[in-house]
Amino acid sequence: MLRRLDAARHGFVADDLAAMEAAWIGNAGAGWSGGFVARLRDGRRIHVDGRAGASHWSEDCDIEASVLDTGQTLPELAARHGWQGHAWDEHAARALDALLARLAAEA
Repeated sequence: MLRRLDAARHGFVADDLAAMEAAWIGNAGAGWSGGFVARLRDGRRIHVDGRAGASHWSEDCDIEASVLDTGQTLPELAARHGWQGHAWDEHAARALDALLARLAAEA
């Protein structure tokens, strides 16, 4: 999902991410779904959700991204588009934050 962020469509790319605040991953199934809240290098906070079906990032996939309002906490995770059940996952957020740190160190 990070590699599919597009500046023209979403307003930022993976290289703009400074730190992960929260993340979620859907239950195992035929497809995949997940998302995160992150802070961008310019200070904005963003929310990204994505899903991929059996075709793995083809016609049955989607990424939704938005900038959070100032002072907004974590967005509510409601069922959307038939995505699997999900909840915020601290372990996933720490793992993504570690990935960002490794990528920044390699740059």
